Amino acid sequence: MHKKISVGLCLTIAIITLVVTAIITTAVTMNIYSGLVSDLPERENMYAGLAEIDSIIRKNYYGTAEEEIANDGISDGYLSSLTTGRNYHMTAAEYAEYKTVQSGKDADGNAVVTVEFQKFNNAGYIKISDFTDMTADEFSKAVTSLRNDGVSGLIIDVRNTDSINISAAAEIVDILVPLATEGTQSIATAVDKNNKNIQIFAADSESSDLPVSVIVNDKTAGAGELLACDIRDFGKGTVVGTTTAGNGTYQQIFELSDGSAVVLTVAKLLPYTSGCYDGTGIIPDYEVQPKGTPSELKDDVQFMRAYASVNTLIK
Repeated sequence: MHKKISVGLCLTIAIITLVVTAIITTAVTMNIYSGLVSDLPERENMYAGLAEIDSIIRKNYYGTAEEEIANDGISDGYLSSLTTGRNYHMTAAEYAEYKTVQSGKDADGNAVVTVEFQKFNNAGYIKISDFTDMTADEFSKAVTSLRNDGVSGLIIDVRNTDSINISAAAEIVDILVPLATEGTQSIATAVDKNNKNIQIFAADSESSDLPVSVIVNDKTAGAGELLACDIRDFGKGTVVGTTTAGNGTYQQIFELSDGSAVVLTVAKLLPYTSGCYDGTGIIPDYEVQPKGTPSELKDDVQFMRAYASVNTLIK
């Protein structure tokens, strides 16, 4: 005996068709999705295959299909089939939480602190735990406080950071570096598959005279990688630690009508003068493997190497 599935599920194919059609229409004007599915017959085959699966489920599935879960699964499956960069779907709840965190708040409305700092002898140590829309402001205040405390150099720790907020990293770099006059003539440039610049992160003429060392590890991805790469590209300092994750692509977020969102890789990311590091990562100037889980900075071998590096750069 066949178990009847909720009537709403029968709208799934129609809804998917409308959503994909809307995406394709948007693609024509934005030059982002052109060529994602090469031609109309292939799209029709894709829809036909999905309709066939739906028909089999309707006739044979013993349980009850959850429509919301099914729709999320279809979105996740489609995005996971893309092989370049990071592409994923956020549910409406996940996207709402993401936007809240990016605004500098948690679910209860409390401030989310992404930058912590302290003075270590003659250097300032700044730990960035995440990159949000508020991180650059936090970083700027940290640098001002440390300068007032008489530091001669900065150690920036971006270990274990994984963020697609490239704008936040670019804003932090801009605080430290002068006008970009070489290479891409920008802190970073996002170049799409048609070799078109779709986003340019410019640098102004103001900069800090403090030398910098950036600590990274294999879990440093996205925004943290750009920060480390540009500090070295601009001749502002060194990179210490282990080779980074190698996420050198640029993502945009597209909000859908149901409040969920799609994170899609739309370009490769070019730093100031280095080539794209996607797939290779940032190789440190000083390769230092971690030792244990130090409770104090003086016991952190990667930090101490960064501290030594900064001191060689102090004039």
